[in-house]
Amino acid sequence: MPLTSAELSVARYDSVPVQPLSWEIPSLQRLWLGETTDDKHLRMIVLLRCCNCYDDGGSLLLNQTYVQPQFLVLCLVLR
Repeated sequence: MPLTSAELSVARYDSVPVQPLSWEIPSLQRLWLGETTDDKHLRMIVLLRCCNCYDDGGSLLLNQTYVQPQFLVLCLVLR
């Protein structure tokens, strides 16, 4: 349901502080068009980093013994 004009005038938005990236940024071609297993793993790492769910030591979300791949997005939403 769309917001009314009164609701829009009251709506407040949180500002998000800018943080520098501490990791090497992959090329867009590799992220979007890469077909290797390594490229798929890299896409998952980038998604987790964008959601602030990945640390430099690794992530338990990528460990398939803890989280099955079909439930990964659900775990990101719930986190």
